[in-house]
Amino acid sequence: MNVIREWLDEKKEKLHFTLIDPDKQKPEKAAKIADISSSYGTDAIMIGGSTVNRKRVEATTIATKDAIDLPVIIFPNSANAVTEFADYIFFMCLLNSRKRRFLIEEQIAGAPLIRKFGLHPIGMGYIVISTGKRKTTIEKLTDLDLIRDGDIDRLLSYALTAQYYGMHCVYLEAGSGAEKPIPNEMIMAVHEALDIPLIVGGGIRDGKTARDKIEHGADVIVTGTIAEEDLDKLREIIETVKGYRI
Repeated sequence: MNVIREWLDEKKEKLHFTLIDPDKQKPEKAAKIADISSSYGTDAIMIGGSTVNRKRVEATTIATKDAIDLPVIIFPNSANAVTEFADYIFFMCLLNSRKRRFLIEEQIAGAPLIRKFGLHPIGMGYIVISTGKRKTTIEKLTDLDLIRDGDIDRLLSYALTAQYYGMHCVYLEAGSGAEKPIPNEMIMAVHEALDIPLIVGGGIRDGKTARDKIEHGADVIVTGTIAEEDLDKLREIIETVKGYRI
């Protein structure tokens, strides 16, 4: 079951996910952000970050589930972020990391917990693109095989690997607080090569940028930092995404 594809087919429009980092605010504030995002029309709440611990994830997930009636998806940085209180979890592989930990070890540790808690896994090929001179948090932590602006052939190799492994979606990520979003030509190249949904996030701070990414092939737009900093811009982004019919 490809949940992302089902949501796209059911709603007949592009999707928006709001990413909430449990490390950046208390659970009550996270729940408020989720509630506001829900009122704007976001389709799901992702919970996760680069340095989260299980207690923070659990508390934030519980508060969020109490506040909204939307799918809550764990976006784990490790097996330690797996919690029983969510609906789904991205069972993800950071494909362009050189560290075995992010390719298979955390997945092995987390798989029994996913089964135990009855979470619905969404297989994801996660690919981080380096779009600026300043390293994002995830670039510092994961020892990446760097994919830079315009390196389309390398990117396609990773994206196709995800599809051929049978993953449900590919997520192109510029990283939290990225200087620039993923270039349009890279999104378009991956969209044209894949048959599975394409998620794009990082550096998307206004409706125009969101529309650019949608028009070049993104099926799902993820925004995180802007939800913490500028709710007016968040609303603009969500309304732009949700106004794009497919």
